[in-house]
Amino acid sequence: MRTLLTLLFLISLVFPALGKDYLIQALENAHASFRTATNSAMYAEAAQQYESLIHEEGIHNGHLFYTTGNSWFMAGDVGRAILNYRRAEPFIPKDPDLKQNLNAARELKTDLIPEKEPHPLAARLLGWHFGTSTQVRWMLFSFAWIACWGLLYWALRSARKEAKGGAAVTGILALALLLSLIAESSMNRRADPGVITAYEVVARKGDGPMYAPAFLDPLHSGTEFQSLETRGKWRHIRLADGQTCWIPTSAGETVAIK
Repeated sequence: MRTLLTLLFLISLVFPALGKDYLIQALENAHASFRTATNSAMYAEAAQQYESLIHEEGIHNGHLFYTTGNSWFMAGDVGRAILNYRRAEPFIPKDPDLKQNLNAARELKTDLIPEKEPHPLAARLLGWHFGTSTQVRWMLFSFAWIACWGLLYWALRSARKEAKGGAAVTGILALALLLSLIAESSMNRRADPGVITAYEVVARKGDGPMYAPAFLDPLHSGTEFQSLETRGKWRHIRLADGQTCWIPTSAGETVAIK
């Protein structure tokens, strides 16, 4: 109910002329369908009603994506559940229910593809980069940056070697952390994540059905990927373990709505 009230309020702000009519009624109908659903087909119907607000009316809201993901989850469609949970993340990244439901959906995936391990040398040299969260690195950068300027001020006032040395160390640390954050931000901008929504799809070595299968087994709903290129009706993707293949564009969707 909290989600519904939030969406009703936002709709009334964004669409004041229609807020009391079509859009709110459509959302209330979808919510009623969800609450009265008793089987997978009825949950799928509710999900489609929510999605009409997303795709046809252009309402992009974290709670709407989250509720749509819940509907698909209850309908047994793992792929579309994960897709909508991923779409909700930028809007409500710290929502504990979202994290819990996304993890629950991921546990139901058929394809358990491990994350690609970094090169051993890179893991040794940059283990702190791969093993430390973005939030922690921002906190460390802020501390090192402030400490560096504080020690520089102390060095200028007292000309002590300890202050100069400390300023150099904290300055180097701040620079390393800043480069780490910039590199991560650049990679995130280039990334185009997506999710396979077809029940199963034969991944191929090229952009057409004439190419040989890329793997012995097909990929299944819920498998996440990075979209590298779209060529006609085919999409070039990279899986979590680093392997690449081609799938029909109709077999999956990117998290970013296009």
